[in-house]
Amino acid sequence: MSELQQTKLWDDWDDINLSTSERRVERLEILLCQKVHRGEDISQCLQVLEYLKNRTTHQKLESVFFRQVHFKITFNYWQIISQAMLIFLVAIPCCFAMYKIATSSISSSSSSELFQGKQLSKNTPPHGKKHHK
Repeated sequence: MSELQQTKLWDDWDDINLSTSERRVERLEILLCQKVHRGEDISQCLQVLEYLKNRTTHQKLESVFFRQVHFKITFNYWQIISQAMLIFLVAIPCCFAMYKIATSSISSSSSSELFQGKQLSKNTPPHGKKHHK
């Protein structure tokens, strides 16, 4: 008895495992062989096999595409975060330096104004007294 004759017919659904696409393709191939052996029309089986092959290929390509998109989004996200952190790390010392410059210029200008004010008060007579000649 040949292997083809030993295979269960398509009508025996009880023991057929169609849980995965590989198993479905395998069963369709068996059905195709049985139909060829009997001399029946195999065009529908070929269409279904082509559909399953294209669907599997499409699913694999889709999976690869989504992985690449996910990687790019993740990479861009981390790039933005690292740039923001770099800006933050540069901005903080700049702010402290500007603050230090501003406070030192204010204190030096106020101390020089104070010093000039003291000098002027020594050189000018008090306001209440007028000198007459």
